[in-house]
Amino acid sequence: MSISPRTPAISPMLVVNNVAASAKFYTGVLGFTLEESWPNDQEPMWASLELNNQRIMLGGLAEADDPQSQGPDGQFFVECSNDFKKAVGGGVLLYFSVPDVDAYHKEVTARGAKPLTEPTDQFYGIRDFFVRDLDGYRFAFNMPIQMTSCQACGMPLSDAKEGQMYCHYCVDEKGHLKPYEQILEGTIQGYFMGMQKMERGPAEVAAKEMLATMPAWMCRETAK
Repeated sequence: MSISPRTPAISPMLVVNNVAASAKFYTGVLGFTLEESWPNDQEPMWASLELNNQRIMLGGLAEADDPQSQGPDGQFFVECSNDFKKAVGGGVLLYFSVPDVDAYHKEVTARGAKPLTEPTDQFYGIRDFFVRDLDGYRFAFNMPIQMTSCQACGMPLSDAKEGQMYCHYCVDEKGHLKPYEQILEGTIQGYFMGMQKMERGPAEVAAKEMLATMPAWMCRETAK
């Protein structure tokens, strides 16, 4: 089974209090296109919307005694609705790509959105900002950016691809980040001992201090 280039690879469905109101917010404020709704556009119980070939579905609250809630599938939607009532929008952060995140931020703000943040460059290779919808779901609208330095060792990245986080010294043949120990040793020998002409002891201290400031190792205790 093949997937059409126009078919989104994933289509999350969010339970909402009012499908019509939420659809209006997504189309009128965030710029989504309403693709489908059921049973009609005026009083929808379900809707499918799209932004840059990224789809999201909205489903109204389902009760156990609703006709459409009968059967295994229907009961599943009832469970989702019950979870929604316990924690509206809880634990969900959806990332949607846009061509120009700064332009999109200006557009949605002009249409009445109240972004939670300004567009910000992130160390993991994207520029994003956050928005909360009518039901408390959080969205991160983003685009890839070209990083200027390796996020594992700090080396300048003069020809990095968009979204690239690491230099070629810090990744293996598959493009995966090498273990901390390998990068530490390379930093000790290649940079501090080789280029800075430091002795082994001071070079180890300096390398550990430098790597402790790198985003790739920020959660690693031994990097400090």
